[in-house]
Amino acid sequence: MLEASNSLHMLGALCKVSTLEERQDLVNAALKYYLEGRMEMPLKQLKEGLETLGVLNAIKEHSSIMEELFCGGPPTLSAASLLDLFTIHYSPRGTNRRALEEVAVGHWRDWIIEVEDGDAAVEVDGGDTIKVTLENVLVFASGASAVPVFGFKENPNITFLHENINGNWRMFPEANTCTITLKLPIGQEYEEFCHFMTSGVIQSPTFGVA
Repeated sequence: MLEASNSLHMLGALCKVSTLEERQDLVNAALKYYLEGRMEMPLKQLKEGLETLGVLNAIKEHSSIMEELFCGGPPTLSAASLLDLFTIHYSPRGTNRRALEEVAVGHWRDWIIEVEDGDAAVEVDGGDTIKVTLENVLVFASGASAVPVFGFKENPNITFLHENINGNWRMFPEANTCTITLKLPIGQEYEEFCHFMTSGVIQSPTFGVA
């Protein structure tokens, strides 16, 4: 009470409190001043600004939709939503490339489910085990840890690492976070794919290059 006496005096609520009821009255008076007095003008200006382009009316007419936009925060990331986020760019049907790509996509989908279940992990120096999360995968591919409310400006894509190095497949995933393009390795068994995907994401959580 003593520390807040100046503020309470300004509110016109400074008084002796000897019961719980009096304490509640004091709290109510402070809240009323703050919500109805101090915030009245800023809220009025906010409403006037929203009315300029008809946004306020849209909020009132579609309150259930707008509530998620203003109060809901980013949607929870799931394996299904992450898989649906990407457009896969395949080679023509019947080609050897297409066959390799379809195997890689099957591995990718199964691996994402493992990530969601918490089963995708890699052992680092010192014997510690680090689990990769769906958010880690999204950061690797896009640089963002959550999907924006209005979606990404660029449509996320999946392509494949057909170009080899000295005759060897490129083992780790790569990504271009500017165009949100995730590049999957090909020609691997499932266990290899999981190992290199998990290691690649853990080793480069920001720039998408293992």
